[in-house]
Amino acid sequence: MTLLIDNATIYTNTRPAQVFVKGALAIENGRILALGQADELRIKYQHFDRIDADGRLLMPGLINSHMHFYSTFARGIAMRKSPQNFTEILHMLWWKLDRALDDEAVYYSVLVPAISAIKNGVTAAIDHHASPNAVDGSLDKIEEALARVGLRASLCYEVSDRDGSDISAAGLAENERYIKKCMVAKAKNEAHLFDGLIGLHASFTLENATLENAGALAQNLLKGCHIHVLEDRADEKESRKKFGMGVIDRLRYYQILRPQTIAVHCIHLNEKDKDNLAESGSIVVHNPQSNMNNAVGRTDVFGLLERNILLGLGTDGMSADLVPDIRTANLIHKHDLQKSTVGWAEVQNMVLQNNPIIFQRVTGRNVGKLKKGALADMILVDYFPPTPLTADNFWGHFLFGIADAVVDTTIINGKIVMQNKQIIGIDETQIAHDASVAAKRVWKKFAD
Repeated sequence: MTLLIDNATIYTNTRPAQVFVKGALAIENGRILALGQADELRIKYQHFDRIDADGRLLMPGLINSHMHFYSTFARGIAMRKSPQNFTEILHMLWWKLDRALDDEAVYYSVLVPAISAIKNGVTAAIDHHASPNAVDGSLDKIEEALARVGLRASLCYEVSDRDGSDISAAGLAENERYIKKCMVAKAKNEAHLFDGLIGLHASFTLENATLENAGALAQNLLKGCHIHVLEDRADEKESRKKFGMGVIDRLRYYQILRPQTIAVHCIHLNEKDKDNLAESGSIVVHNPQSNMNNAVGRTDVFGLLERNILLGLGTDGMSADLVPDIRTANLIHKHDLQKSTVGWAEVQNMVLQNNPIIFQRVTGRNVGKLKKGALADMILVDYFPPTPLTADNFWGHFLFGIADAVVDTTIINGKIVMQNKQIIGIDETQIAHDASVAAKRVWKKFAD
């Protein structure tokens, strides 16, 4: 497929970043072929299919570095009692919900937020899934739903011993099977959208044998793990009580922490933990909305960044749209530290620079920048700057303008998946109805 996006304001997100006013960008075979001034490219690529951007902003799609698509069916769910702490939230909501999921529910719980992601400018996500009564093939169901809308993703199954050793072993096997499937698919097709990691819940729900097996699998497949780390103090307390080791030391001992591993949250770290985490080369993903919602604390993003830890931003299932977490990340640290100058550059780097680096590190896919040779993942936004837009002030425009603008067109792998605000081949009304039917079945199981 060839495509020329013409008459756009282009933000490249490269280093150094560039802004092209009245710019154009050419796509061929899923990659960016050229970008520059519209007058020149319009002539050179006049035989390409053309989209007239009509002055809209063209920028790289956003990347969500930690997502739980399956959390969709928690929306509006009735709980008999109100949980009083994070441990009760897990027991009374999330672990009951994931046990109620079947194959069809997995599919629709993913398809609905995938549509939302596309509509809100997210072109790639790193998902973390759990459905202990529907483990085998669950990652295929997620892939099927994401492929229907064309969303790029890295997937994993959340291994945990909370439901017994058989389900734990099935989870490891599902991760291994899916990762190997993706390896074969990527070898055959460079444009394959999907990849995998080894999903793990949290240290306090994982027995030593399971961590040992997960570490060995990661080493054998040359892959990382995707694991919740010290989201709440209970993780450290229970890990020491059950296993006699702190969380970070335990994960390092079993070789879980490695450069391709995503350690999610990392709120309750001491200074030694931060040093050890940095030494391991692991990735950390900050999820501020979820942390505030669960009242578990605030990640010390500054202490992590000072140690050169690769720190990204995710939504933890709160939303498929990354923008609310971007804005929350920009505000929470100012509020808690009572210092209005903190967080600006740090959050900008997490979103624009680090999230693409994270996705490339765990999947090998070059996304998040508009430059020749990069994968053609981008969004066309109804944003017409009321003040001068430059490479230096782009972040100010993003937080206080672009974030509120409507996405008109989403392109992933060089393919138009949404144009004129319509996702191609998708009947949202019918999908919402089918999802509701599945949700009623899940809610009944949840209540029982």
